[in-house]
Amino acid sequence: MLRDSWNTYCEGFPPETGIIAKHIMGCRTLTAILLLPLAAFAQSTQTDPLTLPARDAHQNLLIVADPYVSADRYKNNFGKKSPYEAGLIAIDVYFRNDNDMPIRLNPDTIELVVSNPDEDRQRLGPLSPEDVADRTLLKTASNPTVKRRLPFPTGGSGSGKGKDWTEMVTTIRSVALGTDILPPHATTHGFLFFDLNHDFDAIRHTHLYIPDLAFMGSKAALFFFEIDLGVARAK
Repeated sequence: MLRDSWNTYCEGFPPETGIIAKHIMGCRTLTAILLLPLAAFAQSTQTDPLTLPARDAHQNLLIVADPYVSADRYKNNFGKKSPYEAGLIAIDVYFRNDNDMPIRLNPDTIELVVSNPDEDRQRLGPLSPEDVADRTLLKTASNPTVKRRLPFPTGGSGSGKGKDWTEMVTTIRSVALGTDILPPHATTHGFLFFDLNHDFDAIRHTHLYIPDLAFMGSKAALFFFEIDLGVARAK
């Protein structure tokens, strides 16, 4: 009904130059937006990052982390077979760039730093979608300290691992942080996955370390971010 009414309204203007032509262009642009599926907007409206406690902010960049530490939180995004069952933690990370220029992010350098009392500090690298599926469905042995790259997309076929494995890789990739550019005056978010080997209580003593960011088109330095995830443990 809304699309039909808007199209009728737009068609009432002749395709002339000047103000009317600009009006027609605006009509076509808004019509294109109305044709987008609601799912295109759903992910950005589920959570207000400003309501989350685990954050760090400086130089007009806010980074917020939302760690999933209970099984119930995984159901909507991951279904029956979730990374939680394999001892993996999913962290939804939000980047709000209030600068006038884009920022380059190097996801390969992000680390989950675990500092449990009376234990050696561990620095965990993020897992790829294939790693997540392997550990969840194929029971691959954990080695949490191994750093891994973030191949988005990888182009691998996953041949021989089964339909469930392929579907899970697709699901993980659809929600994972898959960009290294943070647009100006915009919020970007996606999940990072780490192997906690079922020790979800360790999040009380854990920081998300994001060291490698840079303004694009500028030589100005952008300092590292370190987010205390312990304040989010109750969620």
